[in-house]
Amino acid sequence: MNKKLYKTLSIISALLFYGLIITFIVYSFPGRNNFQIWKIYDYTGLLAKGWFITILVSVISLLLSSILGLLLYFMTQSKILFFKYVSLLFNEVVFGSPLIVFLIVVYYFISVPMQSVFGLPSDSFIVSPLVMGTITLSLFMAPYMKNVFEGAMKSIDDLQYQAMTVFGFTTYQKYRYIIIPQLLKIIIPPLIGNLTFIVKGSALLNFISVPEIYNSITTVQSRENAVIEGYLVMFIMYLLITIPLIRITKYFEKRVSQWN
Repeated sequence: MNKKLYKTLSIISALLFYGLIITFIVYSFPGRNNFQIWKIYDYTGLLAKGWFITILVSVISLLLSSILGLLLYFMTQSKILFFKYVSLLFNEVVFGSPLIVFLIVVYYFISVPMQSVFGLPSDSFIVSPLVMGTITLSLFMAPYMKNVFEGAMKSIDDLQYQAMTVFGFTTYQKYRYIIIPQLLKIIIPPLIGNLTFIVKGSALLNFISVPEIYNSITTVQSRENAVIEGYLVMFIMYLLITIPLIRITKYFEKRVSQWN
């Protein structure tokens, strides 16, 4: 059988398989007669805002955590033991803490005291749930980003540095032609993968009232008593973000594997 035809038939079979599962769930669901998904349509503006905030918080958290991760990497490699152990201890704290616990501790033990110490109003943007939630996600992801940079830097062995020195490369030439291309080849796929993790983790920001997807859905659920409908819409909204990111990750993995 032709490989292309076989692949097409396999995809169709998989879709039919999941279609049967969805059909079974729908017809076996006890409350299917009261299922009114159209209740959600009146809140498209609120949901669109929550969807946008989720993406915004996730992208900013990725950028900040990348910067912090690189800083943690340099601190870990530092000959100054104070910086080295500050970085190592922070890594252990993050790796040993669930995100929800880390979020609550940072928000209530940093944001709230800041208001009293600096005399900030409760509605100040600096200590708002949106800003503190973004900072918390960035701090939590920083050690994971540090590991990405550490793995990438280890891919460049001492022989390459020696060769660059022998050929008289300047610092710019070393990074422009040798170091950065190799780092990008290794860093890009896990960065996009971490962005997917951040998007899913951002749902926990609902606990500090950040108006992201989860928070927007719970608002609709409480107003319309549409619990199941809300969770279904939320499920789809997250998939609209994460599935493209997963496909982009696989695309970059293929592309960077072809780089010389």
